[in-house]
Amino acid sequence: MSLSSLYRLFFSLTGYRVKEYIRARRISEAAQELVETDRRILDIALDYEFESHEAFTRTFKQLAGTTPLAFRRQRALFHVRRMNVMDTYFERQDPKLAEQYPEIKVLKALGPMRVAFYRHTSATPELDAFAVMREWVMKAGLDADRAKTRYFGFNNPNPPHDLVPGSTEYGYEVWVTVDDGFDVTDERIGTKAVPGGKYAVMTVTVEDGGSIPGAWQRLNNWLAISPYALGSHQWLEEHLDFGDDQGHDMKLDLYMPLE
Repeated sequence: MSLSSLYRLFFSLTGYRVKEYIRARRISEAAQELVETDRRILDIALDYEFESHEAFTRTFKQLAGTTPLAFRRQRALFHVRRMNVMDTYFERQDPKLAEQYPEIKVLKALGPMRVAFYRHTSATPELDAFAVMREWVMKAGLDADRAKTRYFGFNNPNPPHDLVPGSTEYGYEVWVTVDDGFDVTDERIGTKAVPGGKYAVMTVTVEDGGSIPGAWQRLNNWLAISPYALGSHQWLEEHLDFGDDQGHDMKLDLYMPLE
């Protein structure tokens, strides 16, 4: 995946930016050594890739609330656990089902989100909706922190052609995640709270010949023999490469709602 996709996915699953997590884990391991060994503080700092005693002390105090020397003397406690993302966030599958559909994972819960949204109806609503949303994202400054911002879309209404039989036009709605206090001033863009829920998730790479309809059909085939039922919450397509050089529609995660 692209670096920006990794940052977004990592933040959405752990609540940490990648560098924050690495720094916190290094300090956590260093803190354990401080109280369990009598090694020099500088040697510990260098082992955990800090360039100097001063840099280590500065970061240590920011996270642990005290200096390394005081921490050692007080035999204090600071611990950031190592995360097992798969066990924490994804359900274990029946081995035979997992062998038949290794690319499909069950996310225990997509958390609640506040999103800015825009819906467009035309013969090419995905392109048109994303063009408007991309323009707004840049003006709103959301592109500056790409680790936090996620981009979802779906047909609305679904399936296409519900409103006017025989028409080539249909609707597509785009979501961009925003913080609770973020103020949306563009009249074209609305906001709403999304509750989230349990999902089956599958990645499709259009650039490599992947078919989005084919991927949805594979999810349907998996659902038919899985222990789950189709949920009533919103199905989604997460655009992982939104704004990257290769285009926003090259790689997607498909989210099928489950009960």
